[in-house]
Amino acid sequence: MKYVLILILLAQCHQGQSQLPDYYVYLVTGDVTLSNNGIKPMTVKQKQLVYKNNTIVLKKGAEVTLVDKDGNFLVLNTAGTYKTGELIKKATKKNNEGITAKFLKLTFHELLDPHHDFEKFKKENIAGSGGGVSRGDDCDNRIFPVNGLKTSATSIVFKWYKTSPSSNYSFFIYDGEGKQLVKMSVKDTLQPVNINETLQGKTGKYFWLVTSEDGDCEDEVPIYFDLLTRERESEMTERLTGGIDSESLEMQLQQIDKLEKNAFIDAASVRYAALVKANPDNQALAKSYVGFLLKYGFEEEARAAWE
Repeated sequence: MKYVLILILLAQCHQGQSQLPDYYVYLVTGDVTLSNNGIKPMTVKQKQLVYKNNTIVLKKGAEVTLVDKDGNFLVLNTAGTYKTGELIKKATKKNNEGITAKFLKLTFHELLDPHHDFEKFKKENIAGSGGGVSRGDDCDNRIFPVNGLKTSATSIVFKWYKTSPSSNYSFFIYDGEGKQLVKMSVKDTLQPVNINETLQGKTGKYFWLVTSEDGDCEDEVPIYFDLLTRERESEMTERLTGGIDSESLEMQLQQIDKLEKNAFIDAASVRYAALVKANPDNQALAKSYVGFLLKYGFEEEARAAWE
């Protein structure tokens, strides 16, 4: 063990780098080199870690995209010499949120710590996404369907956070005119509903609500979901994504992000799963999909995707 520590210290002294990298290389084209404290410059490669003391040199026509630990990315595309510690002043910072940012952030951490426990990952992601899923309510105790969900699913599993000490809930579904269609007692925090049987498969706007006698902080206003035909769902999702299957991973993630933000959660999940399958060696992508599933309470599916 003593010799291992000595080797690590020698390696750190030799590289002259800080304890943690500031960025990793997401994309690189052209002639780009990286050096540190007089060490011979090396050609920059994708997924290479970049530290504060590094110097990046771009030749004419070259471009490099760097990503930090928070999923923000910087683009350098002007020939010149850049000190990593001063990049924030010189680079063009792209605003990046949602699914793409989650993927970029996970890629950073995957390069540093590829061994991640599912339970720990689940805890971190559920803590990060808890609340706000109902979009606009005071307590945000409902997980799925999200407010405004658009789906052609023939069955929906309604999910909510535990708010009742006795676990006694009343579950309601109303039609678009406020007429009560479903009222049932539930001893759990989820309720599967067969749309064809319960709602006769009729398309349109519906509302749902869950309450309890002894719950603390529960949403009092029903939130809605839209039932669509498969044809209508396909038409609307193609319009959102442009109907084009991009070869770029980043562009495909942006398309999925659009679907999620417009509450096409089922359609987004199908595309996400297909993207993961098409990139079997991309662990960060797979983990970002697992995080997506956990956000909407699909724990079994998330565990299967993880494994």
